[in-house]
Amino acid sequence: MTQVTLSTSTSFDGDLNALVEDQRTALTVRFDLDEPAPTGGLRIYVNSDVEQIISRLDLPGFAFNPTLENIDLTSFTTNLDNSGFAVTIAEGATFGRFTINVFDNPEPDAVLPETFDGRVEALLSLQTEVAPADQSNISDLSDYTIDPNGASSTVIFVDESSQLADTPELPDSESPTTPDPDMLQVSLFTGPDYLIEDEGTVSAHAFLATNGVIPEGGLVVSVDAPNLNEFDLTGVSIEGGEIVAVRDGGFDLRMVEYTTLVNLPIATDGEIEVGEIASFSLAAGDGYEIVADYSGGSFSLVDTRSNIPRGETTEPNNTIPFATDTQISPENPTFSGSGSVDFEIGNRYLNPDGTYTYIDVTEDADLFKVELSAGDTVTLETFEFESNPNAFGQGIALTTQVFDTDGNSVRDYATSAGEIAPPDKLFNGWDPTSENPIDSYSEFTATEDGTYYLAIGAYFNILDFSIYQELNQPLYDPFVPGSGGGDAPYFGNYGVEINLLTEDNPRTTGIPTPPVSNPGVTEPPTLSLSANPATTDSEGNFTNAVVEHVEVGGLSSVTFTIRADGEIPEEGLEFVLGSNANLFDYISIIQNANLPSTIGGQSLGAFYDEDGIPTGIRLRIEEPTMTVTLQSANHQTWFADYYGDIIGQYEALETDGPEDVTFFLQPGDGFEVAPDAGTTDITYYDSVADVPPPTGGDIVPEVGVTISATELIETEETETTITFTLSEPPPEDGVVVYRSFITLGR
Repeated sequence: MTQVTLSTSTSFDGDLNALVEDQRTALTVRFDLDEPAPTGGLRIYVNSDVEQIISRLDLPGFAFNPTLENIDLTSFTTNLDNSGFAVTIAEGATFGRFTINVFDNPEPDAVLPETFDGRVEALLSLQTEVAPADQSNISDLSDYTIDPNGASSTVIFVDESSQLADTPELPDSESPTTPDPDMLQVSLFTGPDYLIEDEGTVSAHAFLATNGVIPEGGLVVSVDAPNLNEFDLTGVSIEGGEIVAVRDGGFDLRMVEYTTLVNLPIATDGEIEVGEIASFSLAAGDGYEIVADYSGGSFSLVDTRSNIPRGETTEPNNTIPFATDTQISPENPTFSGSGSVDFEIGNRYLNPDGTYTYIDVTEDADLFKVELSAGDTVTLETFEFESNPNAFGQGIALTTQVFDTDGNSVRDYATSAGEIAPPDKLFNGWDPTSENPIDSYSEFTATEDGTYYLAIGAYFNILDFSIYQELNQPLYDPFVPGSGGGDAPYFGNYGVEINLLTEDNPRTTGIPTPPVSNPGVTEPPTLSLSANPATTDSEGNFTNAVVEHVEVGGLSSVTFTIRADGEIPEEGLEFVLGSNANLFDYISIIQNANLPSTIGGQSLGAFYDEDGIPTGIRLRIEEPTMTVTLQSANHQTWFADYYGDIIGQYEALETDGPEDVTFFLQPGDGFEVAPDAGTTDITYYDSVADVPPPTGGDIVPEVGVTISATELIETEETETTITFTLSEPPPEDGVVVYRSFITLGR
């Protein structure tokens, strides 16, 4: 069993393992394993004896700008009272770590002063069990043992360094906390996350004054910078102010503009920078108040770009020379990390004249470098973060591109997967038409040996479709900062995982779905199944068959009808519409991201068989008759009218001939399946041109319809008769007629 060791360290410049709020110091938590983490990773739990102590860390800042290695950000969860947390160490890793700043909390705290104010010592300890009250928040812990010499670590939290004395000064509970409405508010933003010595990276510090008027002669603000000696003060440049004093561990800045930018290069000192963090934070002064949530930042110092821990990204990284190197190989086939498509003060490029080109939110993209051999396939999956802000209050919508070393787009949309639901998330993937786009998934297969660059960007910014040229939209150039369509209303943070598919690292599969259970049903109804395939082209012509490709404006789908003979419980009956195929092969890109549409019941999600393949749909029938529609090919007309045949380039014409798929009602508890109506066979054709002509030859009768009663009154249980007529006798196999009803009110 894997043995785990816990250790912690802080960026505090002193002998104690302390976090000092007004210095914005950072905590690094590290886990060491005595053997590689198992398949699926190793989930570890750390708890303390101090309620809400984890909330004294800058959790929002960590979520938006994480620093971690071999840990998936989305795996970080806290327990019920925020006294502890759980994380997952990446599969195959022998260690994991993350760094998080302390949160500068205004004092005194009205709710938990014993936790958030003054000096608090927290003993962080590894745990192998979770208390019952916390099991809803912390679940699926792995099996591991704890190194007795590395089972726990004490971290000291203080508001200011003076509280580190033996008799700490208690906070004054009567001190005012309400900001002065007439006083200037000062914020500090920093970037990028990493400063690279051999590249001479210049750190950016943006000071912003709001809520008042800068006095004549300027506003002097104080900055604490314990590691200021790591920077080249002779190379500093300032826009909108000047440095008026430099002291040990900080400086004073005179702001004469409401936005003052300080450019401070890292010093080339010849020393090896190993895990060193430089922090900058606003300090109290006269004439201003500090905006606590935006009061500073920190930089990780490294000697070369190769020293950046694998799995971490840093801006700028939206051009090929600055791409994040995934270091993927058959021996190390997985890369996981996080990124953002957003504006960051450090996402900029130095121009020859000494000015900077900043990348705004609509232009940002992130590039990831991979070395591939011919035939290698990589998968790229992005994960949406909760509460991503953007112009429409929706989540981030990402798309991908693949470039060679010359900047040519090499992904063939006609043969490779586009932004689709991941294999383990059928009906729960990326959708450009959704009100809340979420995760995206794509694959790329290299045709020759070489270096490739996977680009992640906001949808409609980095696409290379020809329609962009027709709309006078510039194409994204991976050598030109800020190029692209600039049409990116969706932005925010995301997690990313890139996998080289190998025998030992196969494509992700889903978790097998447990059997259907409908407890308490005493008189099980009998379910029966039928299906109607249908295709309409862009001109409205109807074909009684389903195809895998139609032209723009067309629709092809299969509508399944499930009937219940007997009483249905009030809460409905759950069942599975199964098949003998992988449904990913037979449904459209739009459909595989959304639950199938239903009438008379609900879609509950995909059914995964014992091999983790999505072969069916979990459904709940609530009325005597239920329908569920699976789209095989669908081009939304409004989408095509504005952006061209974008989806058509994903779902190109197949040439593999007719394919037969058997659909069936899967047996389960709480219902019976009609023995003569539990299965149906559907033939999927490549296109309408491949559908065989009807057996009736050229007989195409004209259909008429009459309705006996046009007013139906529920309380009187009135009925109507719908009569269909044909202009001539039907062909031998009959005529399939589709009817539609529109309800205009009741």
